[in-house]
Amino acid sequence: MEAIARFLNFYSFLWTSALLLMIVAFVLFRERRDYGRWLAFGALVLALFVAWLVLHPRASTLSANAAQVVAQIGQGTPVLLEFQSPFCLGCTALRPVVDDIEQKYRGRLIVLRVNIQSPVGRELAQYYSFEYTPTFIFFDGEGREVWRSVGELDPKRVAASVEASQP
Repeated sequence: MEAIARFLNFYSFLWTSALLLMIVAFVLFRERRDYGRWLAFGALVLALFVAWLVLHPRASTLSANAAQVVAQIGQGTPVLLEFQSPFCLGCTALRPVVDDIEQKYRGRLIVLRVNIQSPVGRELAQYYSFEYTPTFIFFDGEGREVWRSVGELDPKRVAASVEASQP
């Protein structure tokens, strides 16, 4: 059962989109099939694909290998480590929040985004032992884990943690 829950979490954008498309197809095509309805359905499919392309979270360039990610932690600068999946609806929804935090605290906070579907992500998932995405782990400048958050990220908590980590 746990494996099914993780699968649904990691691929929530895909199964939600598929369910939405099935419902729309049923409504559009139950009475008759005409050109306008096919065009509307095609536009919806295209819109969902473009939305995913634009909004899906991407791994940081600093997360090329597990050793590189772990080496960033405890180097004097606080680190916000995000474990995400490019097909996770929650990860997609929180991307603007994480982008804003990354911009706001540039130079004072390192934001590392790790795709859990990559080999590096799978290795780090076992190392940091978590189950669901998005998972955020905040480390102080000395590399101690300060807090974890699953499924949500409070910018005020990040701000307080960054301020507390400054000498």
